[in-house]
Amino acid sequence: MTLSRRFRLGAWLAGGMFVILSTSALASGTLTRVLTTAPPDLPESIAIDHHGTTYLSIPFAEKVVKFSPGGSIATVATLPSFPLGVRLDSEGNVFIAVVGSGIWRVPASGGSASQVASGPGLWNGLALDHRGNLYVSDSAGGAIWRLDRNGAFTMWSGSALLKGTIAAGPCGLVHPAVPSFGPLGANGIAFNKHGDMLVANTDFGEIIRIPTNPDGSAGAASIFSGPSCTLWGADGLSMDNADNLYVAANSKGQIDRLDPGGHVQVLAAGDPLSFPSDTAFGTGLGDRKDIFISNFAAFPTSGGAPGVLELNAGIPGRPIG
Repeated sequence: MTLSRRFRLGAWLAGGMFVILSTSALASGTLTRVLTTAPPDLPESIAIDHHGTTYLSIPFAEKVVKFSPGGSIATVATLPSFPLGVRLDSEGNVFIAVVGSGIWRVPASGGSASQVASGPGLWNGLALDHRGNLYVSDSAGGAIWRLDRNGAFTMWSGSALLKGTIAAGPCGLVHPAVPSFGPLGANGIAFNKHGDMLVANTDFGEIIRIPTNPDGSAGAASIFSGPSCTLWGADGLSMDNADNLYVAANSKGQIDRLDPGGHVQVLAAGDPLSFPSDTAFGTGLGDRKDIFISNFAAFPTSGGAPGVLELNAGIPGRPIG
């Protein structure tokens, strides 16, 4: 059963800021609306745990929320600044990238968020490797940092390919977030089955590949795909079991799929997508071939409302952990 079928029509959640709407009322092609939100509750990042609980970062409200199948919205953490990336490890611990602050963690057992790494970066995308190290992109600095299992927080890659730009991108336009945030380089992060890191470069419309050396250090970065107008605004990433990469291309208002060779297919574009910023595969029965999309709508690319959308990808997603 998909998320959209688990909720009653018109259920009001979180003091009226979130509304679950019916599947039939808001379907557009293969896209289905699961959740509608209203400012300032614009969801930027999305993650789904083994039990089907969905986590959303809400930057402008400085919080992370969650909702369980058949349940209601609850606040997971209130942060000191904008939370962007949200990811979970295999044990269910929640990691949050917070702009100008660092990385925060909410234990799987619940409780308050605690800071596990600090720094002044524009911390954004998050991913864990098979060794349990956590990686985070600094979009303004154009770099990838690593928080290792011993708690050391160091720059892992500062390749020039991770830098952003304030000039026009591959569509001939300056990214709409640049006037507010400056250059936006490294963003979403994912690992393929070979252990290579794939990184979205937002401004350039590129996916960068960085191999991991045997000692865990970063290898030489190279362009995996792009620069391309189709990938302009590349933001959050997720992987399926066939090693395809899913990209939320925010400024294009579309969802792209890249095969293991880097070839791009547009899966969805236009309404109701509006500045989509992240994707996550479902984990419940009937959901594992579906990607759930945080429709940020902060810099609108269409008239679509903010919230969460669902799209069938036809291939199961990569298991958590």
